[in-house]
Amino acid sequence: MNEIFLNMTRRRFMASSAALATSLHFQRSALASGLAPEEGVCRLIPQQEEGPYYVARELFRSSIVEGRPGVPLSLRIVVLDARSCEPLSNAAVDVWHCDALGLYSGFTKENPMGPGGPGGPGGPPPGFDPQHPGNRPGPPETMGPPPENHPTDNLTFLRGIQLTEVRGAVSFRTVFPGFYMGRTNHIHFKVRVGGQAEGTTYEAGHTSHNGQIFFPEEVSAGLMQHEPYSLHKIHRTTQGEDHVFGGQQGELSIARLQPLHPGRYWEGIHADLVAVVDPTATPGAQRKGPLSPPPREHS
Repeated sequence: MNEIFLNMTRRRFMASSAALATSLHFQRSALASGLAPEEGVCRLIPQQEEGPYYVARELFRSSIVEGRPGVPLSLRIVVLDARSCEPLSNAAVDVWHCDALGLYSGFTKENPMGPGGPGGPGGPPPGFDPQHPGNRPGPPETMGPPPENHPTDNLTFLRGIQLTEVRGAVSFRTVFPGFYMGRTNHIHFKVRVGGQAEGTTYEAGHTSHNGQIFFPEEVSAGLMQHEPYSLHKIHRTTQGEDHVFGGQQGELSIARLQPLHPGRYWEGIHADLVAVVDPTATPGAQRKGPLSPPPREHS
């Protein structure tokens, strides 16, 4: 599977790049001409919660796979400055996500298949508090900071940082994320400005955006029928059951996907997301919609 990913054709990549570049060129041209940009393209992308599994001092690198199995995923994030709709260069973009079985590096002792883990029998989703008003029927509540979580190991798989180039883009080679109890398939990302490279990582800087990347539901559900994802014998949380997707405008953070081979997403995927951020902004508390108790696992 990795060989298929590495042998992605130059023509397919160039076509995808040209399409994205053309879209951005049209937006910049429209602004320069005093015309309104196409609806939605230069609109701020919604913030989503950081979650409890962020680890500081991630490594500068474009390949974050570290041998984890899964559908090869080429992820590109283009960051635009909401104030001008121009590419935001030299911004640090952190990404992190779980593997095919719901494990995050740094927290592998929290086994998603075990009774005490985030996806095990009786295990709540990360940060799930049954006493929180947002997890009971009623109007959405404002969330505070994510629950504190202490790393259990020094592993680094599926985590990395890249600096945006002059066109505002970063690229990562990874695998399609799995799921865990209470959360649908997603990738976390963070945009920071004003910091500096320090050895193998990025230090300090102002965090202007915390976001999550989602995928078309039918693609995610279909991929979960293939190994290694199908080995995860718990209920898959759909987007309709995910409190972040439903309560924090996840529908506006769905990546555009292109299979490396027509119709065969399980052989590799290219994903694009345009993130329009205000580099002067500071992420605030996110609203959390009602979340039902986790469904029972399949026996």
